[in-house]
Amino acid sequence: MGVLAITAVGPAVAAPETGSGSAVIPAGSTIEPPIDCAPDTAHPHPVVVLPGGDGTTADTATQWDTMLSTLRGAGYCAFLFQGGIINGNRWTGDIPSAAQQVADFVTKVRQTTGADQVDIVAHSAGTLVSNYFLKVLSGAPSVADAVLLTPETRGCDGAGFLAAYGIKNPPITPVQVVAALPFLGTVLAAIAPDKANLVQMMPSSPVYQSVFNGRVTQPGVRYSVLSTRNDELATPATVCTLLDEPGVNMNFYEDLFPGATPVGHSSLRSSPDTANWVVQQLQS
Repeated sequence: MGVLAITAVGPAVAAPETGSGSAVIPAGSTIEPPIDCAPDTAHPHPVVVLPGGDGTTADTATQWDTMLSTLRGAGYCAFLFQGGIINGNRWTGDIPSAAQQVADFVTKVRQTTGADQVDIVAHSAGTLVSNYFLKVLSGAPSVADAVLLTPETRGCDGAGFLAAYGIKNPPITPVQVVAALPFLGTVLAAIAPDKANLVQMMPSSPVYQSVFNGRVTQPGVRYSVLSTRNDELATPATVCTLLDEPGVNMNFYEDLFPGATPVGHSSLRSSPDTANWVVQQLQS
């Protein structure tokens, strides 16, 4: 096995206008795994795994051991890529820049392995970066399957983010605040660079609109989604993580595994049931 390649934090970039003023958000660094596996005829597509933003890069190996072990045990070349890293937190850099980092890694995987396409397995914030890559950066021709776990889609209110800090049932949600006071994006970027990209996830952001205005899914890519009805972070649960578009294999964990141990937004990605389900999607 080779060693992980860590790139330095990229230059700050000007994020697209969010309404009144623009936030300067760093691109963030990347952690690349060694590309030390070759796909075979039974598993022709390498799998690029994109974790969510939960925890830090120090937690990644433990969080994703079940998924990676299951994929590799089923015969897949699986590579976990982390991007947009600021202060050890994944996907907190500028979202378009992070999506370009994914695009560059996918190109490297294809060139190194000789595969014409890859599959993507993404969780939480990693799904937004994936969808930007697939739709806005025209990455769809390079991808056969996109398996999205608790994706952050339309209709999110941001209240779950506040709940993580002990603030429950706020009288006004973060999405409503930013809609009323769009200049907060610039302020947030100045005082907390590793949180500034949250504004890019708001409906008023051109980044958000470029992904979610119109159809998200792209021709030629098979989309499978697994969410949880117990989602405490991507709220409202069953709304924020719903991708209701033609051709999407949309599922909720509790419906597929009614007797299983309950999962939440983050723990869904560590469930053996989830890992086995992902393999089934890639084999179908």
